[in-house]
Amino acid sequence: MSNLNIIKNKLYGEGVEVPLTDDELISVCLTFPGTLVAACDGDFDNDERLTMLDISESLSDGDEATDSDARLGSAERYRAFMWLLDNKDEVEDLIFEGIRQIIADDDQAANNLVNMLHEVADTTDGLSEVELVEINRICNALGIENNKH
Repeated sequence: MSNLNIIKNKLYGEGVEVPLTDDELISVCLTFPGTLVAACDGDFDNDERLTMLDISESLSDGDEATDSDARLGSAERYRAFMWLLDNKDEVEDLIFEGIRQIIADDDQAANNLVNMLHEVADTTDGLSEVELVEINRICNALGIENNKH
């Protein structure tokens, strides 16, 4: 069973129809490290939650203001972010393994990921020492360089 299917089963239950496409779920997983950075200081504040909501909305093909399907998709992606964060010890290795496969031969994807981590960290009060430690931990786990420190 692929890591994506394992994550689907953990997130929704076995045999349950998943309201996100595989591509949407992959996007959520690619954004998971940003969620870890947002929460690493123990204070996942409203600004950081709004950043994750903005990311959820940016992954949409539609306009949340006028398209109910786009709005529901955005809410589902946000819910998935929060569930993955709440269950990070159970899913982190699965997600990181998938991310390593995606960025293995794509320097731009790796750079985009590092930029996203720093963008999330800068959301409130700039980059803290705790956030920098978490970014470095994530980069090391993914086998990429934190070229912004």
